[in-house]
Amino acid sequence: MPLTDLLSIAGSVLIAIGGGAAIVFALAKWLGGVWATRILENERATQSREQELLVRRRNIYAKLSVALRVFLSSTTRSSPEYQVRFLEAYDEAALWASDEVMNAVGMLLDQIRSNTERRGAHSEQELQTAYATCITSMRKDVGFKNTEFSYRVVSF
Repeated sequence: MPLTDLLSIAGSVLIAIGGGAAIVFALAKWLGGVWATRILENERATQSREQELLVRRRNIYAKLSVALRVFLSSTTRSSPEYQVRFLEAYDEAALWASDEVMNAVGMLLDQIRSNTERRGAHSEQELQTAYATCITSMRKDVGFKNTEFSYRVVSF
């Protein structure tokens, strides 16, 4: 076999291997692009959902904290307007608030119910502490994870 035929065969083999490698490389690049796009879209959707949830929680917590304050003032507790506001805020929070927040609210409500059934079961200071715990858990849930803020109930 002459040398030119041998070189021709070797060249054909190298071209075939190189062509296959180029096809594999092109397909891998295309597939990588498809995966990267899907991953990016999923990350954007996740970020968007988390941002929407955070905004929703902040709005709900603002309403809920004001609505819960009614329980610290005996003069406004019986007002139907305040009762409706509280129930609306509580129901909305039940849907969107974290377990930590709802458990803190539940503890406050348990103390209030206990005081309603038996006057003086919990002191005003205990109720204020439970309310402050609710506020702190709301702060933690909306981004202040390591908060050292101590809420002080102010009344006039």
